Amino acid sequence: MWELGVLEWFESIHGTALDQLMVAVTNSATSGLIWFAIGFLMTCTRRWRRCGVSVVVAMVLAYIVVDILLKPTVCRERPFAVEDFQLLIPPPENWSFPSGHTASAFAGATAVLIHDRRWGAVAIIYAALVGISRLYLCVHWPTDVIAGALIGIAVAFLAVWFMSRWVPYFRELERGGAVL
Repeated sequence: MWELGVLEWFESIHGTALDQLMVAVTNSATSGLIWFAIGFLMTCTRRWRRCGVSVVVAMVLAYIVVDILLKPTVCRERPFAVEDFQLLIPPPENWSFPSGHTASAFAGATAVLIHDRRWGAVAIIYAALVGISRLYLCVHWPTDVIAGALIGIAVAFLAVWFMSRWVPYFRELERGGAVL
């Protein structure tokens, strides 16, 4: 199984300076709190308000799709429950597929990217690091992380499309209206 080989390789480089970095990256993305904070801060300024709301809506959608719909439906065991991996963090207690950390990171990052390419590129790099950290820590299979990234990207596009189409405030902004 190729996924097992990937995780074994990541585990083989444990004990390096990457350990603390990967734990910090994963912890920074727990529950998507960093993205909710960024989204809410963005809503405080007119220039970033639409982006901030997009981030928050994308995060809520990612949570619904991943944690409420998919994880309890798929019920995939985590890698450390199947193989004897040395964990650097406390073992997560929910199911593995898809990666919620990765989904929320890509949902937030993609929402930012849709509104601003420069900051969006930085956010996408961070989201990729979140996904890699989940593999490095051996708490997700590679397909969990890939699925999480794809779900995050999809829900961000869906959130922005929905708001542009159905929320009057955002339709006015697109037309250049002077909505506060």
